[in-house]
Amino acid sequence: MRAVTVASLIVLALAVVALAAGWGEPWRSASDASPMSLPQAASGKGQADPASQAITTAAVNGVVNPAFYPGVDIGEKINNVFAAGNGCAEVHIPAGNYMYSTTIRMPKPCQSLYGAGSALTTLEYKGNGDAIFWQMWPYTIQKAGILKGFTLKGPGTVVGNGIHSGSVIGATFEDLVINNFRGPNSTAILFENTKQQLETWTERTVIRDVHIGLPTHTGNTVGVAFMMNGGGNSFGYTDIADVWMNVEKGQIGVKWGKGTYTYNSKLYFHANISALGTDSFVIDGIIRNSSLFLTGEAGCAKDLVHVGLEGQVQAQGFVAVNCASELTHGNYVRTDLSGIQVDSQRWDAFQLSPAYAPLVNGKGVLLMNNVARRNEADLTNYYGASMDPSAGGFYFYNTFASIMEPSNDPLALLAKIDSHGNWTAHGAASWGSGQMIPSSDSVALKLSGKTPAIGGTLKAGECARGGANVPGALVGQIVAHPAASDGSLDAPLELLSGAVTAVNTVTVQRCAVGPVTLPAKTYNVRVIP
Repeated sequence: MRAVTVASLIVLALAVVALAAGWGEPWRSASDASPMSLPQAASGKGQADPASQAITTAAVNGVVNPAFYPGVDIGEKINNVFAAGNGCAEVHIPAGNYMYSTTIRMPKPCQSLYGAGSALTTLEYKGNGDAIFWQMWPYTIQKAGILKGFTLKGPGTVVGNGIHSGSVIGATFEDLVINNFRGPNSTAILFENTKQQLETWTERTVIRDVHIGLPTHTGNTVGVAFMMNGGGNSFGYTDIADVWMNVEKGQIGVKWGKGTYTYNSKLYFHANISALGTDSFVIDGIIRNSSLFLTGEAGCAKDLVHVGLEGQVQAQGFVAVNCASELTHGNYVRTDLSGIQVDSQRWDAFQLSPAYAPLVNGKGVLLMNNVARRNEADLTNYYGASMDPSAGGFYFYNTFASIMEPSNDPLALLAKIDSHGNWTAHGAASWGSGQMIPSSDSVALKLSGKTPAIGGTLKAGECARGGANVPGALVGQIVAHPAASDGSLDAPLELLSGAVTAVNTVTVQRCAVGPVTLPAKTYNVRVIP
């Protein structure tokens, strides 16, 4: 009986070894185990999330610790895990910092990569390619795995991407921090549709709790990009619940490439944008039938949303980015639509419903313009000094009167309202059968004027004053908020106001809330009769 028992144990042991080989796991004897592989006593009463627990042996129930596999670095070790057996594995990287140069490759849908959490596991890539390459080769529409729970640091200005993905279905990204991929054309997360045995597409992507760029002012050349490289155009059914990003000088937050088509999707992005930044959200593709929310804080040095010549947005949501700097300038939303025919649908390149007023420190003016700053186009916000006083405004035209763009074509353009509220009609215009409305130039006297330079070093409660000659102004009439001639906004420590203090005279005063030196400015004033 004892002999039978021993034989049975031998057979059972051989079966376990064979099973481990089938999983693609290296067999280690007890003498080969490292101290980390010894069981550890649990502490505390709470039950930890199994996904976050370190795997202290080569594998447990198909979950693999790559540290027990051969390889010159963690990248090669992970690749060796995925190369073993049938290539299917859930790899868990223990807490720690790992420097590596071997691109991690995940070509099968049954492969997933976990860390112990973005605050505990750090992968620092030192190569000159992609830190992680996650595309299906060959392409399949089977649901892909997950990347979760680690920080991915790049090599700085060396060419390469953080996560080079796309050509994948149902991929999930969660609890990731990606930073310092600043090479030419580098991207933190690149979604790319390629040409394989067919033109591939990227759909059903899920992104949750992903931070791109850090408050260390390094960031990434591009945060997230959706691009085509021989593949199809579809990036449909994308579910981006939350992506937070820091966009530094000369960097782009999110980019949709030409020809891309993102539809039936949820796109939520939050950004802190440098005052020396570039176009934060670049849309050269089409976004349609989606929820689009772009929020955050910015220096607003350039255009927050830049819709290119082939770009188009038809979505629900809002753009709400608080511009923190008072001296910056640019467009809240800029569309490049110059030279397009009157009846082209591309005139409506950026449509968000409901439309929310931008947050620009309570300042700024809503304009209607395109890249030529003329003709009909979409709602934008321009802040800072305008180099073109005719920029923006509403244009009313008859699309059946001319095949040319309206501009100043009298056959098409009926009337316009510039950004200052002045009405100009070609002859005269009326609403329906209503009364004719003449141009502003032929209406009443413009009660306006300009002050001399006002400024100086002031203590709290002190005011600097200057007067403007406004013929026709009467005491008691309302004075609109004075506008600096250079287009700048009020200083944080000043209270600016104007009043008709005598017949034909408007006095503007700049009063200090606290000790402050106010640079001298001239002000344009307008009296409302």
